[in-house]
Amino acid sequence: MKYDVSFVTCIYDDIHNTDLTGRHNRGTHYAFSLAQMHEMGAPIYCYTDKINMYKFFPTFLLHGYENFKFISYNLSDSPLHKEIQRVKKTDPDRYFETPGWKIRCVEIMWGKFDWLIHVIEKIGLADDKYVFWIDAGLAHSGILPLRFNTHYRSTKYQSSSHDYNNRFYFDQIFNSDLPDFLVDYMDGKELLHFICNKPQHNDPMPFKLENVKYIGTAVGGLFGGTTRMMDEWSHKGKAFCEKLLQHDCIVKEEDVLSYLINLEFQENKNFDEKIKVFSFDTWYHEDWDKNIFDPDEISFSHFFDLFLNR
Repeated sequence: MKYDVSFVTCIYDDIHNTDLTGRHNRGTHYAFSLAQMHEMGAPIYCYTDKINMYKFFPTFLLHGYENFKFISYNLSDSPLHKEIQRVKKTDPDRYFETPGWKIRCVEIMWGKFDWLIHVIEKIGLADDKYVFWIDAGLAHSGILPLRFNTHYRSTKYQSSSHDYNNRFYFDQIFNSDLPDFLVDYMDGKELLHFICNKPQHNDPMPFKLENVKYIGTAVGGLFGGTTRMMDEWSHKGKAFCEKLLQHDCIVKEEDVLSYLINLEFQENKNFDEKIKVFSFDTWYHEDWDKNIFDPDEISFSHFFDLFLNR
Protein backbone atom coordinates (compact mmCIF):
# COMPACT_ATOMS: atom_id res chain seq x y z
CA MET A 1 0.00 0.00 0.00
CA LYS A 2 1.17 3.52 -0.74
CA TYR A 3 -0.83 5.00 2.17
CA ASP A 4 -0.87 4.29 5.91
CA VAL A 5 -4.42 2.96 6.34
CA SER A 6 -6.08 1.17 9.27
CA PHE A 7 -9.61 -0.15 9.74
CA VAL A 8 -11.76 -0.45 12.85
CA THR A 9 -14.69 -2.86 13.25
CA CYS A 10 -16.47 -5.07 15.77
CA ILE A 11 -18.29 -8.38 15.92
CA TYR A 12 -20.92 -9.37 18.48
CA ASP A 13 -23.44 -12.18 18.18
CA ASP A 14 -26.21 -13.58 20.41
CA ILE A 15 -27.35 -10.23 21.80
CA HIS A 16 -30.73 -10.27 20.04
CA ASN A 17 -32.70 -11.44 23.08
CA THR A 18 -30.82 -9.35 25.62
CA ASP A 19 -31.21 -5.77 26.84
CA LEU A 20 -28.53 -4.82 24.30
CA THR A 21 -30.68 -6.02 21.36
CA GLY A 22 -29.15 -6.60 17.94
CA ARG A 23 -29.42 -8.55 14.73
CA HIS A 24 -30.37 -12.21 15.02
CA ASN A 25 -28.08 -15.07 13.90
CA ARG A 26 -25.62 -12.87 12.01
CA GLY A 27 -22.42 -14.11 13.67
CA THR A 28 -21.39 -16.59 10.96
CA HIS A 29 -22.11 -14.01 8.25
CA TYR A 30 -19.98 -11.43 10.07
CA ALA A 31 -17.16 -13.90 10.67
CA PHE A 32 -16.87 -15.01 7.02
CA SER A 33 -17.12 -11.40 5.85
CA LEU A 34 -14.44 -10.24 8.28
CA ALA A 35 -12.18 -13.08 7.18
CA GLN A 36 -12.30 -11.77 3.59
CA MET A 37 -11.39 -8.27 4.79
CA HIS A 38 -8.05 -9.65 5.99
CA GLU A 39 -7.09 -9.71 2.31
CA MET A 40 -6.98 -5.90 2.25
CA GLY A 41 -3.54 -6.14 3.84
CA ALA A 42 -4.17 -3.28 6.27
CA PRO A 43 -4.40 -3.49 10.06
CA ILE A 44 -7.94 -4.28 11.22
CA TYR A 45 -8.71 -3.46 14.84
CA CYS A 46 -11.67 -5.62 15.84
CA TYR A 47 -13.56 -5.14 19.10
CA THR A 48 -15.25 -8.26 20.40
CA ASP A 49 -15.57 -10.39 23.53
CA LYS A 50 -14.37 -13.80 24.69
CA ILE A 51 -17.60 -15.57 23.74
CA ASN A 52 -17.41 -14.41 20.12
CA MET A 53 -13.70 -15.15 19.91
CA TYR A 54 -14.39 -18.69 21.10
CA LYS A 55 -17.23 -19.17 18.60
CA PHE A 56 -15.68 -17.67 15.48
CA PHE A 57 -11.90 -17.66 15.85
CA PRO A 58 -11.26 -20.45 13.27
CA THR A 59 -13.42 -18.60 10.73
CA PHE A 60 -11.68 -15.28 11.39
CA LEU A 61 -8.42 -16.91 10.34
CA LEU A 62 -9.72 -18.35 7.06
CA HIS A 63 -7.38 -16.10 5.03
CA GLY A 64 -4.73 -15.37 7.66
CA TYR A 65 -4.18 -13.67 10.97
CA GLU A 66 -1.37 -11.14 10.50
CA ASN A 67 -3.58 -8.10 9.92
CA PHE A 68 -6.07 -8.67 12.74
CA LYS A 69 -5.71 -6.92 16.07
CA PHE A 70 -8.45 -8.21 18.36
CA ILE A 71 -9.41 -6.08 21.35
CA SER A 72 -11.46 -7.59 24.18
CA TYR A 73 -14.44 -5.39 24.99
CA ASN A 74 -17.73 -6.14 26.74
CA LEU A 75 -20.59 -4.00 25.47
CA SER A 76 -21.91 -3.62 29.01
CA ASP A 77 -18.68 -1.74 29.81
CA SER A 78 -19.63 1.06 27.41
CA PRO A 79 -19.43 4.38 29.27
CA LEU A 80 -22.95 5.19 28.03
CA HIS A 81 -24.45 1.74 28.68
CA LYS A 82 -26.40 2.59 31.83
CA GLU A 83 -27.84 5.79 30.36
CA ILE A 84 -28.73 4.06 27.09
CA GLN A 85 -30.58 1.34 28.96
CA ARG A 86 -32.33 3.90 31.13
CA VAL A 87 -33.72 5.69 28.08
CA LYS A 88 -34.66 2.44 26.34
CA LYS A 89 -36.66 1.34 29.38
CA THR A 90 -38.74 4.54 29.28
CA ASP A 91 -40.37 3.14 26.14
CA PRO A 92 -39.79 -0.64 26.12
CA ASP A 93 -42.43 -1.37 23.48
CA ARG A 94 -40.58 0.81 21.02
CA TYR A 95 -36.95 0.00 21.77
CA PHE A 96 -37.32 -3.73 22.47
CA GLU A 97 -40.21 -4.76 20.23
CA THR A 98 -40.44 -2.65 17.06
CA PRO A 99 -38.65 -4.12 14.01
CA GLY A 100 -36.52 -1.03 13.44
CA TRP A 101 -35.09 -1.07 16.96
CA LYS A 102 -34.95 -4.63 18.24
CA ILE A 103 -32.30 -5.49 15.64
CA ARG A 104 -30.08 -2.52 16.49
CA CYS A 105 -27.63 -2.27 19.38
CA VAL A 106 -27.08 1.33 20.51
CA GLU A 107 -23.92 0.38 22.41
CA ILE A 108 -22.45 -0.78 19.08
CA MET A 109 -23.82 2.07 16.95
CA TRP A 110 -22.60 4.79 19.30
CA GLY A 111 -19.58 2.76 20.42
CA LYS A 112 -18.00 3.28 16.99
CA PHE A 113 -16.95 6.76 18.09
CA ASP A 114 -15.26 5.45 21.25
CA TRP A 115 -13.51 2.66 19.38
CA LEU A 116 -12.23 5.01 16.68
CA ILE A 117 -10.87 7.36 19.34
CA HIS A 118 -9.19 4.44 21.10
CA VAL A 119 -7.50 3.16 17.92
CA ILE A 120 -6.38 6.65 16.91
CA GLU A 121 -4.69 6.97 20.32
CA LYS A 122 -2.69 3.88 19.36
CA ILE A 123 -1.72 4.81 15.80
CA GLY A 124 -1.32 8.57 16.31
CA LEU A 125 -2.71 11.84 14.97
CA ALA A 126 -1.48 12.76 11.51
CA ASP A 127 -2.59 14.19 8.20
CA ASP A 128 -0.97 11.32 6.29
CA LYS A 129 -2.46 8.45 8.32
CA TYR A 130 -5.97 7.24 7.62
CA VAL A 131 -8.52 5.28 9.61
CA PHE A 132 -11.88 3.94 8.44
CA TRP A 133 -14.75 2.37 10.27
CA ILE A 134 -15.96 -0.69 8.32
CA ASP A 135 -18.85 -2.92 9.37
CA ALA A 136 -17.69 -6.51 9.73
CA GLY A 137 -20.61 -7.75 7.62
CA LEU A 138 -20.11 -5.49 4.61
CA ALA A 139 -18.94 -8.37 2.38
CA HIS A 140 -22.46 -9.64 1.79
CA SER A 141 -24.56 -10.42 -1.28
CA GLY A 142 -27.49 -8.39 0.00
CA ILE A 143 -25.35 -5.26 -0.40
CA LEU A 144 -22.93 -6.28 -3.15
CA PRO A 145 -23.68 -8.14 -6.42
CA LEU A 146 -22.06 -11.54 -6.76
CA ARG A 147 -20.18 -10.46 -9.89
CA PHE A 148 -17.65 -8.98 -7.45
CA ASN A 149 -17.06 -12.50 -6.08
CA THR A 150 -14.97 -14.48 -8.57
CA HIS A 151 -14.62 -17.40 -6.17
CA TYR A 152 -18.39 -17.83 -5.92
CA ARG A 153 -18.91 -17.54 -9.66
CA SER A 154 -16.32 -20.21 -10.45
CA THR A 155 -17.34 -22.80 -7.84
CA LYS A 156 -19.85 -25.62 -8.14
CA TYR A 157 -21.75 -26.17 -4.92
CA GLN A 158 -22.52 -29.56 -3.44
CA SER A 159 -24.66 -28.28 -0.57
CA SER A 160 -26.48 -25.17 0.63
CA SER A 161 -23.93 -24.72 3.42
CA HIS A 162 -21.07 -24.82 0.91
CA ASP A 163 -22.91 -22.24 -1.18
CA TYR A 164 -23.43 -20.04 1.89
CA ASN A 165 -19.79 -20.14 2.96
CA ASN A 166 -18.60 -18.92 -0.42
CA ARG A 167 -20.98 -15.97 -0.62
CA PHE A 168 -18.68 -13.71 1.40
CA TYR A 169 -15.42 -13.68 -0.53
CA PHE A 170 -15.92 -10.62 -2.75
CA ASP A 171 -12.27 -10.82 -3.70
CA GLN A 172 -12.62 -8.16 -6.40
CA ILE A 173 -13.42 -5.59 -3.71
CA PHE A 174 -11.78 -6.58 -0.44
CA ASN A 175 -8.22 -6.88 -1.62
CA SER A 176 -4.95 -5.00 -1.16
CA ASP A 177 -5.94 -2.25 -3.62
CA LEU A 178 -9.04 -1.05 -1.75
CA PRO A 179 -7.33 0.86 1.11
CA ASP A 180 -5.38 3.01 -1.33
CA PHE A 181 -8.48 3.58 -3.47
CA LEU A 182 -10.44 4.91 -0.50
CA VAL A 183 -7.72 7.50 0.09
CA ASP A 184 -7.36 8.33 -3.61
CA TYR A 185 -11.12 8.81 -3.89
CA MET A 186 -10.94 11.40 -1.09
CA ASP A 187 -8.90 13.49 -3.54
CA GLY A 188 -6.84 15.23 -0.87
CA LYS A 189 -9.77 15.87 1.48
CA GLU A 190 -9.84 14.86 5.14
CA LEU A 191 -13.13 12.98 5.50
CA LEU A 192 -15.05 10.40 3.44
CA HIS A 193 -18.77 9.69 3.87
CA PHE A 194 -21.39 7.78 1.91
CA ILE A 195 -24.91 9.23 1.85
CA CYS A 196 -28.10 7.62 0.59
CA ASN A 197 -30.21 10.28 -1.10
CA LYS A 198 -33.39 8.81 0.39
CA PRO A 199 -33.98 9.19 4.15
CA GLN A 200 -33.61 5.81 5.86
CA HIS A 201 -35.00 6.52 9.33
CA ASN A 202 -37.65 8.72 10.89
CA ASP A 203 -36.80 8.60 14.57
CA PRO A 204 -37.84 11.76 16.41
CA MET A 205 -35.01 13.97 17.65
CA PRO A 206 -35.14 17.19 19.69
CA PHE A 207 -32.58 18.90 17.48
CA LYS A 208 -33.74 20.08 14.07
CA LEU A 209 -31.84 21.69 11.22
CA GLU A 210 -33.48 23.78 8.53
CA ASN A 211 -32.34 24.04 4.90
CA VAL A 212 -29.97 21.09 5.18
CA LYS A 213 -27.52 20.24 2.41
CA TYR A 214 -28.39 16.51 2.47
CA ILE A 215 -31.95 15.31 3.04
CA GLY A 216 -30.81 11.68 2.89
CA THR A 217 -29.05 9.52 5.43
CA ALA A 218 -25.33 8.96 6.02
CA VAL A 219 -23.99 5.41 6.02
CA GLY A 220 -22.71 4.07 9.33
CA GLY A 221 -21.02 1.01 7.86
CA LEU A 222 -18.13 2.69 6.03
CA PHE A 223 -16.66 6.11 6.74
CA GLY A 224 -13.28 7.54 7.63
CA GLY A 225 -10.52 9.98 6.90
CA THR A 226 -7.22 11.24 8.25
CA THR A 227 -6.60 10.21 11.83
CA ARG A 228 -6.45 13.86 12.85
CA MET A 229 -9.85 14.60 11.30
CA MET A 230 -11.42 11.36 12.49
CA ASP A 231 -10.33 12.03 16.06
CA GLU A 232 -12.09 15.40 15.97
CA TRP A 233 -15.11 13.90 14.18
CA SER A 234 -15.43 10.99 16.62
CA HIS A 235 -15.27 13.28 19.64
CA LYS A 236 -18.06 15.37 18.10
CA GLY A 237 -20.11 12.23 17.52
CA LYS A 238 -19.62 11.03 21.08
CA ALA A 239 -20.49 14.46 22.51
CA PHE A 240 -23.70 14.57 20.46
CA CYS A 241 -24.72 11.10 21.70
CA GLU A 242 -24.23 12.30 25.27
CA LYS A 243 -26.34 15.37 24.50
CA LEU A 244 -29.12 13.17 23.14
CA LEU A 245 -29.16 11.13 26.34
CA GLN A 246 -29.51 14.32 28.37
CA HIS A 247 -32.75 14.85 26.44
CA ASP A 248 -33.84 11.23 26.99
CA CYS A 249 -33.41 10.54 23.30
CA ILE A 250 -31.81 7.75 21.29
CA VAL A 251 -31.38 7.75 17.51
CA LYS A 252 -29.49 5.44 15.20
CA GLU A 253 -25.87 6.03 14.20
CA GLU A 254 -26.86 7.03 10.66
CA ASP A 255 -28.98 9.87 12.03
CA VAL A 256 -26.14 11.01 14.28
CA LEU A 257 -23.75 11.17 11.33
CA SER A 258 -26.33 12.86 9.08
CA TYR A 259 -26.94 15.54 11.71
CA LEU A 260 -23.21 16.14 12.23
CA ILE A 261 -22.55 16.48 8.49
CA ASN A 262 -25.41 18.93 7.92
CA LEU A 263 -24.55 20.91 11.04
CA GLU A 264 -20.94 21.22 9.94
CA PHE A 265 -22.00 22.51 6.54
CA GLN A 266 -24.07 25.19 8.26
CA GLU A 267 -21.40 26.22 10.77
CA ASN A 268 -18.26 25.85 8.66
CA LYS A 269 -18.34 27.55 5.25
CA ASN A 270 -15.16 25.67 4.28
CA PHE A 271 -16.43 22.20 5.18
CA ASP A 272 -16.93 21.34 1.53
CA GLU A 273 -13.15 21.52 1.17
CA LYS A 274 -12.73 18.89 3.89
CA ILE A 275 -15.35 16.26 3.08
CA LYS A 276 -15.71 13.93 0.11
CA VAL A 277 -19.19 12.42 -0.32
CA PHE A 278 -20.32 9.50 -2.46
CA SER A 279 -24.08 9.80 -2.80
CA PHE A 280 -26.35 7.02 -4.03
CA ASP A 281 -30.05 6.23 -4.40
CA THR A 282 -30.49 2.64 -3.24
CA TRP A 283 -28.90 -0.28 -1.42
CA TYR A 284 -30.41 -2.70 -3.95
CA HIS A 285 -28.41 -3.94 -6.94
CA GLU A 286 -28.87 -6.00 -10.10
CA ASP A 287 -29.06 -9.34 -8.26
CA TRP A 288 -32.28 -8.25 -6.60
CA ASP A 289 -35.66 -8.83 -8.24
CA LYS A 290 -36.38 -6.40 -11.07
CA ASN A 291 -39.47 -5.23 -9.20
CA ILE A 292 -37.21 -4.07 -6.36
CA PHE A 293 -34.13 -2.73 -8.12
CA ASP A 294 -34.43 0.18 -10.52
CA PRO A 295 -31.41 0.15 -12.90
CA ASP A 296 -31.78 3.91 -13.43
CA GLU A 297 -30.90 4.49 -9.78
CA ILE A 298 -27.35 4.66 -8.44
CA SER A 299 -26.66 1.74 -6.13
CA PHE A 300 -24.25 1.79 -3.20
CA SER A 301 -22.36 -0.96 -5.01
CA HIS A 302 -21.63 1.48 -7.86
CA PHE A 303 -18.83 2.88 -5.72
CA PHE A 304 -17.01 -0.40 -6.13
CA ASP A 305 -17.52 -0.27 -9.89
CA LEU A 306 -15.53 2.95 -9.73
CA PHE A 307 -12.89 0.99 -7.84
CA LEU A 308 -12.73 -1.77 -10.45
CA ASN A 309 -12.76 0.66 -13.38
CA ARG A 310 -10.19 3.08 -11.95
